[in-house]
Amino acid sequence: MVMATIVTYGALHPRHMADFHVMRDAAREILQGRSGGFVYPPPAAFLLIPFTLIPYTVAAAIWTVLIFASVPLTLRVLGVRDWRCHVLTLLAASTLAVVGSGSLSAFLALGTALLWRFRDRRIVAGLLVGAVVVAKIYLWPLLLWLVAIKRARTAAFGFATAAGLAFAGWAITGFAGLTHYPHRVSSVAALEQGQSYSPVALALSLGASARLGQLVAVSAGVVLLVAAFRVARRADGERRSLALAIAATFAFSPISWLHYFVLLAVPIALTSPGPALLWFVPVAFWALPMKSGGELWRIALAGVITAAIIAVASKRPDRPTATSG
Repeated sequence: MVMATIVTYGALHPRHMADFHVMRDAAREILQGRSGGFVYPPPAAFLLIPFTLIPYTVAAAIWTVLIFASVPLTLRVLGVRDWRCHVLTLLAASTLAVVGSGSLSAFLALGTALLWRFRDRRIVAGLLVGAVVVAKIYLWPLLLWLVAIKRARTAAFGFATAAGLAFAGWAITGFAGLTHYPHRVSSVAALEQGQSYSPVALALSLGASARLGQLVAVSAGVVLLVAAFRVARRADGERRSLALAIAATFAFSPISWLHYFVLLAVPIALTSPGPALLWFVPVAFWALPMKSGGELWRIALAGVITAAIIAVASKRPDRPTATSG
């Protein structure tokens, strides 16, 4: 609780919440008809446009409240009512890392939870997955998860939604910076991937090349997606397949910061909607800072924690599990 207070207080300092700063500055550029240095498609900054019209401290406070509110909303959407599960998730290092960075990760977890809840409603699910993917492209395996659970039309609509949002976002800015966007993204990835918790960072920490790390990451992601398709047609397949698709998002992403792991609240909640030991596994993330610093033990620990959660969430159920939305 003390750490949560410290992180929340620090987040309001103008020098903190780096992602919030970046998105807020990008929103200001969009209002000016520019999109120069933003590393995400312009739609990711649209949410921040109202925050450019108020003082920074007020904007940061509102954003922090929204982040904290999205966490219990995520759990409630997934049917978790027990207050102990809510407290453990709110005080998790990954959640507080979202606050400290001011990133979108908690909202993406909420979007993923809503996608699960409304997976049988084509329009709603398509809009949700499209919005989530265009906000953070590394979540594209969620589109294939929909295909795996026999919602191919929903996946197609979601892809069209993401493409439409991206096009509209660039169009609003007059396609400013579009030609340089791929190079800018790859440059940022090359610069920062060794400091993250991704498979590429693991390979680099072991002395391998970035290219080999990317090959390993893609191979792992493909294996996880194949597994997602296989389990989707078995007992409790939709839930188990989603856990594997979420694991694939981590595998494919060249950069994974600590706040990315807030997404693990989704498979945990779907696997154990009530108090269980699984809720305590993310506590181990408290041993890790926001960035790995290229330290092998940190990257390995993050991988072990993630693998443990996904392994439990994707295993064949021993007893009936509530999977309805």
